Amino acid sequence: MARPCTFALPLLLASALALAAAEPVPYAVDVGASRVRVHLGRAGMLKFLGHDHEIGAPLAAGTVTVVSGDLARSTVRLSFDAPALAIVPGTEPAGDVAKVEGRMRGPEVLNAALHPAIVFLSTSVTGEETRPGHFRLLARGMLALKGRSFPVEVPVEVQLSGDDLRATGEVKLRLRALGIEPPSVASVVNVANDFRVKFDLLAHRAPP
Repeated sequence: MARPCTFALPLLLASALALAAAEPVPYAVDVGASRVRVHLGRAGMLKFLGHDHEIGAPLAAGTVTVVSGDLARSTVRLSFDAPALAIVPGTEPAGDVAKVEGRMRGPEVLNAALHPAIVFLSTSVTGEETRPGHFRLLARGMLALKGRSFPVEVPVEVQLSGDDLRATGEVKLRLRALGIEPPSVASVVNVANDFRVKFDLLAHRAPP
């Protein structure tokens, strides 16, 4: 009678370890050590007279929950304060900074006074582990902006090392797809509809 139990024990242990490996592991984003940049280009007849805009989008908060054994159960939530978005120092003529930031935060673009929160919340995560601790993922989710929500897809490379998680990537988006008409100057120099968001996020495993 003891032999079946002896054979069953390793299977039970293996099952327990598999369940443990699939447990959600929460990480808190280190907002001070993370960086998100928005690059806006130019369009229009006289685009050579204008210049690109480099915007810093500091994170207000962020959480990542990783289920390494079941990526589909992983989640991402990132929040930004719209009034905190600002020109990256040194990337814009000094005399233009206040004007560009004012227009960006104003009702024409972000309407930050009325809608100060910008939030990305994932609805699904897919991908693969390319090598131990390294993942190539696609996070689909909703971006809440100006009182509306828009579907977005974000490709991301994730590295897990000890209690740290680093997520990097770049996503191409369109202003009109987010309910924003590209601003223009005299209808001849426009902000391009297509823009890029580049991110480098560091998160630390949350204490139990």
